[in-house]
Amino acid sequence: MRLLVEILVIATVIYFGWNKPYKEYAARANKTITSKLDGLGGTLQKHQDSSVKRY
Repeated sequence: MRLLVEILVIATVIYFGWNKPYKEYAARANKTITSKLDGLGGTLQKHQDSSVKRY
C-alpha cells in the first residue's frame, strides 16, 4: 500500500511539472499570496483616526 501511494505521489509531481516548470507555479503562488496579504492590510487600517499623523 505504501509503495502504491509513493508511486502515485511521484506520478503527480511528474504530471504537474511536465508542461510547466515549477518556477512558474511558485511565481504565481507568490503573486497570489502577496496580493491577498496586501489587500488584507489595506482593510485593516480603514477605520483609523484621521487626525493621527502618518509618515
